[in-house]
Amino acid sequence: MVKIICGLGNPGPRYEHTRHNLGFDILDRLAQKMDLPPAETSAWFEYRIAPAISGEVYLIKPLTYVNRSGLAMHEAMKRFEVDPTELFVINDDFHIPLGSLRIRKSGSSGGHNGLESVIEILGRTDFARMRTGTGPLPEWAVADGKLIPDFVLSRFEPQEEETVEEMISLAVEALEVVFNQDLDQAISKYNKINPTPGQ
Repeated sequence: MVKIICGLGNPGPRYEHTRHNLGFDILDRLAQKMDLPPAETSAWFEYRIAPAISGEVYLIKPLTYVNRSGLAMHEAMKRFEVDPTELFVINDDFHIPLGSLRIRKSGSSGGHNGLESVIEILGRTDFARMRTGTGPLPEWAVADGKLIPDFVLSRFEPQEEETVEEMISLAVEALEVVFNQDLDQAISKYNKINPTPGQ
């Protein structure tokens, strides 16, 4: 049973709607669709409370920056008395194609610094996550790995916007399935819509 959905991203106007902030954008779209009240803010995170068939679900946006997301999640889980197995994290992933979703019940960080922070702080990997595709990396980032941060912190190109909008809409639909049915149903339906062989 999911009790916290955490969208990873960086706070502040500089990072709005960048590739790294897809988690924030998806939660904002979900909150808008559900007509939720304005977010409340703590020292560590911003949150809203969404109704679900199993009770209430907390929608969390860390204010610690992506690389320190685990600190915010630790505080949120203590405050709301939530177990790691009741956590669902949304992150961007340039290893899978733009527009694709991949939902899993557990796994490694896949090289994502935000997921790595959550895993390090919690000391476990058995929490669900949704990877949202932003790949592939452009040639200039492949050629010089030091430029990968420039790519993930960039905004989407105009020709990518339609695909991004479709992906955000599908992600919101998947979260509604998590709320009103269960995680297995979301995995079955939305991983098939956006297959990512080998990932």
